[in-house]
Amino acid sequence: MNKSLLAGMFLCFALLAHVSFAAEVKNCGLKRYASIDLVAGRNGYLLVPVTIESTRAYMVLNMAGPFSVLADSAAKNLSLKASSMPNGLQVRADGRPIQKVVVATRFMLGELKFKSANFLVTAGERFTADQADAPVVGFLGMDVFNQFDIELDVAHQKMNLFSQDHCKGHAVYWSAKYDAVPIRSGSLGEFYFPMELEGKKLETTLATSNRVTTLHTDATRALFNFDNHSPDVQTETDETGRSTSQYRAMKLSGDGIEVINARISLVDSPPNTSCHLSSHLGAASYEGCYGMHPLALGQNVLSKLHLYIATKEKLLYFTPANASE
Repeated sequence: MNKSLLAGMFLCFALLAHVSFAAEVKNCGLKRYASIDLVAGRNGYLLVPVTIESTRAYMVLNMAGPFSVLADSAAKNLSLKASSMPNGLQVRADGRPIQKVVVATRFMLGELKFKSANFLVTAGERFTADQADAPVVGFLGMDVFNQFDIELDVAHQKMNLFSQDHCKGHAVYWSAKYDAVPIRSGSLGEFYFPMELEGKKLETTLATSNRVTTLHTDATRALFNFDNHSPDVQTETDETGRSTSQYRAMKLSGDGIEVINARISLVDSPPNTSCHLSSHLGAASYEGCYGMHPLALGQNVLSKLHLYIATKEKLLYFTPANASE
C-alpha cells in the first residue's frame, strides 16, 4: 500500500484518537507518557505493538500518513463494526477508494490506554510481515499521536511519547547540541518540513514505513534534469532479470545535517493524479492534490538521526543518532 493517503474531495474530517491522562501544571521539564520498543518486521517495516479490543497485534509506523488504517480482514477478525465514510468525502489508498471507518473502544499503544481510536478500513490489504507472536493489522498514522510529542530513535528501535506541555527548547534531553526545523501541516493533517537535496529545497516527510528515501521523478526532471531513465542512475534487477528499482546517490542536507551519497530511490507519481509540481515558501511542493510531498526520508537516512517532534511547538528537533550529553 502506498504509505501516504490521497484525498480526491476532502471535506473537514478528522479521525482522532482520544487518550485519557490527568491534566498537569505546565513546567519546562518533559513528562513521558510511554516508552515503546519498536520491532523490525519483515519487508523492513518498523512495527509498533498495540492492543485492539484486548487482542495483541502490530501496526506499521507510518509517520508520513495522516490517518491510521486497518486491513478489512483485520477489522472483521477483531469484530469491529464498520460505518460508511461521511457523505462527500473521498479518500483513496493505492488508487482504491476507502469507504469504511471503524472505532476501537479499547485501544492501547504499548502500555498507554486510549479512550477510543478510529481507523480507516482498506480492502485487499495483505501483510506478509506478520510476526511470530502477533499479526500485523494495519498502518499507524499521525492521527494517533496528535496529543503527544514524539521522540524517535530508529537506530535503537525506540519511540517515546511525551506531554506537549513544556517550555520551548526543552525537548532534546540526550544532547547539549541539536538543530531544529519548522514543521508545517498539510491539508490532511500530515506534517512536513523543508530539506535540501543537492542544494534544492523540497517539502519532505518522515517515511518511517520505507526502507529507503524516495524522490518523485517529476521533481528530479524539473529540479535536477534527470529521471529513472538517465544513464547515471543505478538500476537493480531481480533473479529473473526484471528491473525492480532505480537509485541515485545524492547529497542531503539541512540545518545541522549533511548526508553525503544518501541512497535515493526514484519513484513515479501515481497514475491519473491531479498533482503538479509547484513551489511553496521556497521549497518544491505539489498543488492540485492532498497529502503528497516530493521527498520522503526513509529508514536509511532516519537511522542516522535521533528525532524529537514537538507537535504543539511545531518544531522538529534532531541530532546525529549517536549524539549524547
